[in-house]
Amino acid sequence: MFLICGEALFDLFGEAGVDDGLSFDARIGGSPFNVAVGLARLGESAGFFGGISNDMLGEKLVQKFRQEGVSERYILRTDYLTTLSLVQKDGHGHPAYTFYGANAADRMVSESDLPEFTEPPLFLHVGSYTALVDPIATALKALITRERERTLISFDPNIRPTVVSDMERWRTNTETLVPLTDVIKVSDEDLALIAPGEAIADMARAWLDLGAKLIIVTKGGDGASAYAPGIEIHCPGVKVDVEDTVGAGDTFQAALLAGLKQLGVSSRKELAALDEDRLNRLLGFAISAAAITCSRRGADLPRLSELEKEWSALK
Repeated sequence: MFLICGEALFDLFGEAGVDDGLSFDARIGGSPFNVAVGLARLGESAGFFGGISNDMLGEKLVQKFRQEGVSERYILRTDYLTTLSLVQKDGHGHPAYTFYGANAADRMVSESDLPEFTEPPLFLHVGSYTALVDPIATALKALITRERERTLISFDPNIRPTVVSDMERWRTNTETLVPLTDVIKVSDEDLALIAPGEAIADMARAWLDLGAKLIIVTKGGDGASAYAPGIEIHCPGVKVDVEDTVGAGDTFQAALLAGLKQLGVSSRKELAALDEDRLNRLLGFAISAAAITCSRRGADLPRLSELEKEWSALK
């Protein structure tokens, strides 16, 4: 099983309404939520660990997990409210988020709420603002520390300035997690926020020196790059008519994790053995998956049937 940890929320897409009013299209979201659903749609066994409210919106979130086949075994239901994220898109479909989530269910998770496993997950994935804000951030670090000898750790910093504006805090937190992490997926935009002016390759190599095994840097329509000890490769993007880019990074993350399993990676030794050819195929698969999501409104992640050719090419 892939265990995805973090937030589950509702994205509100606002549009001008009658007179001075606004109308909203509410869509289920949250980066870890999307990754869990993306893995299930790719035919993988996925579970979610995080706080979900007992309110009406929280019930919708759990119902969606059930529909998608994501395990709810480790979900923590509480009476805290569901986080809301107001999404504004620019002319290129790129979203900006404003979060309303102080003391919300996804943040109010403590170390006493951590799950116990009879069988450890293949990958334990964390990311976005729940890897930064307490009490859940401290809880997730404790979970990683406890489980990292038995499972692979994946991390997506997914910087959210509208949750925490202090970029130095984001950078310090990211560098705290890097040595505990095996696979890091990060966007070039996130790196520009926490390390302005620093070369991407230099940042990736620094993280490898800190102990990470594989760094993937996504670059939107320009594709993605992979960095591992002795390896640096680049894969071009896929041209697509972009509806918006909401969920594209989460799609890439889900495809990356599923693709690693398809390539036979179930341990650090196998992760370290990946060569340039297999990493190229892995990037191509994840880029193709993300391109499909960009062609649709919101975080509508692709199913395996839409990627059969690319999936078969992985092995």
